[in-house]
Formats: sequence, structure tokens, C-alpha cells
Amino acid sequence: MGEVFVRLRQGRWPLSKGLLVEALLPLGVPLEAAQAVAHTVEERLKGEGRAEATPRVLRRVFLEEVARALGREVAERLARQTLPFEEIQVVEGRRRRPFSKGLLARSLEEAGLSLREAHELAKQVERHLREEGTRRISARRLEALVAQELGRVKGKAARRRYLQRQAFAGELFVEEAEGEPRIPFSKGILAQSLMGIGLSPERAYRLAREVEVGLRQEGRRGIRRDELRELVYQTLLKEAGEEMARRYLLLRHLRRSARPVHILIGGVTGVGKSVLASALAYRLGITHIVPSDAVREVLRAILSKDLLPTLHHSTFEAWKALPSEMGRGDGTHEDRVMGGFLDQVMKVAVGLRAIQERSALEGTSIVLEGVHVVPRYLDHPYRERVLTVPMLVVLQDEKLHRDRFLLRDRETAHARPQEKYLVHFAEIRLIQEHLLLWAREEGVPVIPGEDLDEAVEKALEVLVAYLKTQEGARA
Repeated sequence: MGEVFVRLRQGRWPLSKGLLVEALLPLGVPLEAAQAVAHTVEERLKGEGRAEATPRVLRRVFLEEVARALGREVAERLARQTLPFEEIQVVEGRRRRPFSKGLLARSLEEAGLSLREAHELAKQVERHLREEGTRRISARRLEALVAQELGRVKGKAARRRYLQRQAFAGELFVEEAEGEPRIPFSKGILAQSLMGIGLSPERAYRLAREVEVGLRQEGRRGIRRDELRELVYQTLLKEAGEEMARRYLLLRHLRRSARPVHILIGGVTGVGKSVLASALAYRLGITHIVPSDAVREVLRAILSKDLLPTLHHSTFEAWKALPSEMGRGDGTHEDRVMGGFLDQVMKVAVGLRAIQERSALEGTSIVLEGVHVVPRYLDHPYRERVLTVPMLVVLQDEKLHRDRFLLRDRETAHARPQEKYLVHFAEIRLIQEHLLLWAREEGVPVIPGEDLDEAVEKALEVLVAYLKTQEGARA
């Protein structure tokens, strides 16, 4: 039987064993035991012939297997929580919507927090709600909870900014093309567009608010889309300079274009690829982020270890699974490490190319990120239909790179223990050296990963440069 899906109100999603592990680790369950329970749950659902499972069914099966493997006390503690695969409903009047860390993080960015701070606080709030067993919460109570946590972490001024973020809300509409329904003006959406050109969240929100205040002072109730775009452009010329204003027009053109953009973000583990991918996708309004690790996991589930052994190891130790005739017993350690790495890359690239082809045919913009994202292996027959923007994230500072594994260990409650990565740190750095060499040979832009804000700015510069090149080619 193939993959098992979880059926939710807004669709179905592949069952993630990682979410089951994530629920057990805070209870003090060792990683290996948590992974074993998650595997048992998946196998039981498959054994029962379930292609889909509702959250209620998954909860019952999960708790039963936890009680059987880890004891009734652990199961009872877990039962008091809202589990990671269960929705938390936010109630506002007669409306209900699922709790979203992304939406909460966006509102926190509007209140002046950095991208990293906003996402970390949103995670803390969700963790609190789930540990309390919250299934339903009013929008007002959620806002109060967020404000309380924000005040504790960042102080009274940050709390006040968050509570007053909608002080200028009202009925102001953006009018689309003739025949299209008008939509409410949103400072958040405009600020997101301005962050897309490289402005900090604080500056982007301030300019978006200035645009809104100016329209209200004029007594406007509506503004045409093209008129709003020109107003923002002129505001940027005055406040941020010609380069930022031109970036805005180029990225607006990208969003309106029928030609999708495929952003390819490569780099070894621990350099910040996932965070950069999320930041770029958010700023550019791209809803599809595909980690190459997820593609590898799918291939692992389909193809046995005997058939493709290197897939069932981390990239930096894939060489251990190479058969002797492929060079495991010959050559230098560097040759063996890179042989195993490239063997795995070529196999994962099959899935990554299929995703690119499908997205190109459907006209969908995507962000591919992961150590397997090596441009020389990702060419596909529909490349001319998309704007492909490759980049490589690197960490030159070895100490900072080591520290990232310690930080990730703590943030994931030891789900990704640092020891595994530090033992193979030399191999990870070796793979980075080769990726960097290939990037320079092929003209792939290199993004320093030491600072997130600078990485986002550099990545946006790369994207704008590609757009300018395309614009020049069409002229």
C-alpha cells in the first residue's frame, strides 16, 4: 500500500511521522522510541487498508500505540494535549478558521518583529495552545495571549504596537480590472510586497501605513490597482531611492507574468536554506516550497534499502552504502564522500525534475531547497517556460556552522541531535567546498548564510538581476 493521507477540512495531507515524533519528544520520550511508535502507527494504518485517516482516527491509533509501547502514563499525558496533526479553531463571531503560525507570524512582523522573531514567537504560542489541549479559541482571546507573550519577551512597547496594529483599519478598497470584484486594501499585503524588494519589516510596514494614511486623508474610499502601484512607486522614489523603486516594478511584473519563477536554493545542512526559502517565498507570494529531503523521504518509502542503498543515509554518509565496485574501497576518502553524495543527488534529482516539469506545465511558481538542489542535475524539457533562478547558500565561518547544529538541536527538542552532524562535520564541509567550486564554474550566485537579513537582501538582488537580464533579452 502507498502513502497514508490525513483528511482535513481544507484538503488532505500526507501523514508526517515527524509530527508524531514532535508530539512525543517534549514528554521526555527518547528519539529512537518516538520514531519506532510513529513507524508502528503508519504500518498499522496501512495494515488496516486505510488510504486516508481523519484526525480523530489518527489520534485514537496514536494513543493506543503510545500506551502499548511507552505505557499508559505517557499516553494519558499525551491525551491531554491537542496533537500536531489536529486543527485549532479560531472563532471570530460566526466565522471559524484554522490557527495558522504563518498568519500569526505575519501579524507579528507588522508589529515590528524581525522575520525570525515573529516565527519563533508564533511557534511558542502554538506550543502553549497545544500543551494546554486547546481545540477552540476566540480571536480576541488569542490576540490577548499573543500580546501577553510578546510583552514578556520583547517588552511593553512591542505589546502596544501589536495591539494597535489595526488602529487605522477601515473600509478602503482596491479596484481591480473592470468586471473584477474590488478587495479591501491591506497594509500587510502591501508591506509584504515592499519586503519583497528588500525593505526591512519595520520600514516596509511604515511605508505601507504612510500610503494608507495618505489615502484616508484624501477621503478616498477606493483606488485602482494601477493607480496604487504608481503611488507606491513614487513613494519609494522619495523614501528609498530609484533602485528600490525599480525593484518594486520588476517584482510587480513578475507577479503579473504568466511565466512562473523557479527558485533553486542549494547548500549543505545547517547553512540556513530552509529559513531563506521561507523568507523569499513569503516576500514573493510563492505558496509552494519543496524541500529536497521530502522528495528523498518519498523515494525511501517506495524504494527499498537493498535497491537504492545510498538513499537511506544522510548525504554526508551516503558513501558508506556504496558497493565496492562503485569505488567505496578505492580512492581517497574525499572521492568516496563525493561519490556517495552524487549518487544520492542523481537519484533525488529524478523527483525534483518531475516537480519542476509539472510546475512549469501548470504555470506555478515554486521554491526548491535542499542539499540535493544542484543545478547541473536539474535541467528539464520545459525550462524555457519558466524563469529559473539558482543560488547556493554557504557558511564560511566554521564555528558559526557548528553552533547552528547546537541551536537546531535545542529548537527541535533533540529531534535533530547535533552529535550526528558534528561527527560528520568534516564531510559536510567537504561537500560545501565542492558545491562552491561548481557554483563558481557555472556562474551560480553564492549567498552568505551568516546573517538572515543580509541573505534575503542578497537573494533579492540576485532575483532582480535575473529579471533585468530577461527584460533586456526581450527588449
